[in-house]
Parts: sequence; structure tokens; C-alpha cells
Amino acid sequence: MRTFPSILLIWLILAAPTSAAEWTFVTEDFPPFTYRAERFGNTGAGTHQAKGPLVEIVQAVCSHLRQDCSIKVHPWQRALRQAEQGEADGIFTVVRSPQRERAFHITRMLVTSRYSVFAREGSAFVYSQPGDLAGRVIGVYGPSGTSYVLSQRLEPVADVQIHLTASNRRLLQMLSSGRFGEHGLAVLNQDVAWHLIKEEQLDGLYETGELAMVSYGIGLSRKRFSEAQFKVFEQALDTLIADGTVSVILRRHQLQAAY
Repeated sequence: MRTFPSILLIWLILAAPTSAAEWTFVTEDFPPFTYRAERFGNTGAGTHQAKGPLVEIVQAVCSHLRQDCSIKVHPWQRALRQAEQGEADGIFTVVRSPQRERAFHITRMLVTSRYSVFAREGSAFVYSQPGDLAGRVIGVYGPSGTSYVLSQRLEPVADVQIHLTASNRRLLQMLSSGRFGEHGLAVLNQDVAWHLIKEEQLDGLYETGELAMVSYGIGLSRKRFSEAQFKVFEQALDTLIADGTVSVILRRHQLQAAY
């Protein structure tokens, strides 16, 4: 009797309830990892089309599984709520944390970056350890993976005021304008920060030091995917890593692979 050990056949045997319909993934405007296409001049029908390396990786997995997929860009809290409630099939970019693990099956980490501390030029501040942040006002995008990591680092530090903002773009604008005070700081993803500093022409900001390493993966809703179904998705992703597809995507965007 012949056997067909293909990913597609395994998927059909598992009979995932979502496989007959289009999968919906949600993400946020988080350049250079993900972003809205129209931010770079596209208009019309592509207004809400998602772009970026993580988008390309998800699209490659869907193509490998011969599965129709769409990717929508929302503010992070809306995207997260939809994915947690099972209104969307998957979400990215996702950091590995107890809270995210409860809501999602999370793939291996795909891209590595860093959380860094930024300040206004002229402050002469240099970051080397969490204690250096004592007595400071620190802006951070959140609630998010960044604010989660920052709160962990600040647990033993006294007299720190954290100011949550609605977007990284707004965060850097507020830091640049002095909204966090003369000695105010901001913590955000290093790649995102330099991308936005260049785009917004915020030349009066500088990086004072690295807070922590961070890696991002893809989350599939536990309300939409069983463990077995998730393993099929992950197997497809592993195949694309092994054949170099994912590495080519990350190199093209000048990002560091996490695997």
C-alpha cells in the first residue's frame, strides 16, 4: 500500500476546521518587521496590505501548505484581542512569555533584535545596568512585549516612573520634544527605533545602551488550532528554514535570524 508523507496530506488527515476557509493573521505597524504598504507610497486597493519580512515568512508557509491566508494590520491591542479571542487565526510578532503561551501556540523564534535605551542629545546618559534607571521617567510602548521585559528588569529598581504610550512612533516624538522631562528616557526595539528616527528625522536622539535581547516568532490561536495542527504549521516553517527560504528573506531585510 502506498503512503504519501507530504505535509499537505497530513494536514488533510488532521482535518483542521479552519483549513477549508482563508486563515486570517493579524499584525501591527512595527517597521522594519511588519508595516502597512501605504506607508511607502502604495494606495488604493492595497491600502491595508501588510508588508515586511515576517509577513513574507507567513505567506511562504501558507503557500507551502497550499492554504489561502490574509494578513491585516491593526493597532497592537486590537490585533492581540482578536487573536486571543479566536477571531483571528494567528498573530505576529510575538515574544515568548507566560501570558502569550497561554493564548497561543508559538513557533520557534525567527528573528533576533534588542531592546535599547534612548535619550535626548545633551543628556550624557549612558546605560549599563538596570540601577542606572533609578529616578528616571521612562517611556515605553505598551502594554507590549517591550513593557513586559522592561518591568522585569526594573523589579529591583526603586523610584522609576514608567509612561506607557500608544505607539513607538509617538514614543520617540514625545522623547524628542522633552515630554518625559530633562532626564527622560525611552525603551524600544533597536531596529524599530533607528527605522523611525530616520523616517521622522528625529536627529536629536541617541542610543545609550542595550537593555536586553529579544526574539520574535509567530503565534497561532489555541482557540483555532490544536497541538497537532500547530505541529503541521511548524513543520512547514522548519522546512522553509532548512531550505534557506527564511534566511533569504531575513538577509534581504538586513535582519538577524534567531535560529
